[in-house]
Amino acid sequence: MKYKFSLNPYEQKNIPIKYYGLNLDALASDEWALRGMSWWDWTPEEIQRIIDKAKYLIDDQIFEYQVEGSDLIIYVYIDEVHFFDAYSEQEEADLIWTFEKFIDFMEQFKAFVAENS
Repeated sequence: MKYKFSLNPYEQKNIPIKYYGLNLDALASDEWALRGMSWWDWTPEEIQRIIDKAKYLIDDQIFEYQVEGSDLIIYVYIDEVHFFDAYSEQEEADLIWTFEKFIDFMEQFKAFVAENS
């Protein structure tokens, strides 16, 4: 799976810093919660920390991560990952991925951040 990442996902003019995230125009409507991945302070090390914590989950453990400065909350379970927009009015996850899809996404995102840091 290949994602379209962006250094300016909100297409702001004259922005002096990089906002690592996804190209919002390329997001499918059912993946709209991923707009919350945008953050100026992403590092390959932070992304690797998320990957490592996710991979070391056992049994019914949950790893919760909120993207800094964002409304996106990610709950990682041993077999799937739930994405919640904190301002969403629905109780169920805005997006659910398999664990493997999440790890694949994070590995690609880490490579993008590393290439553009």
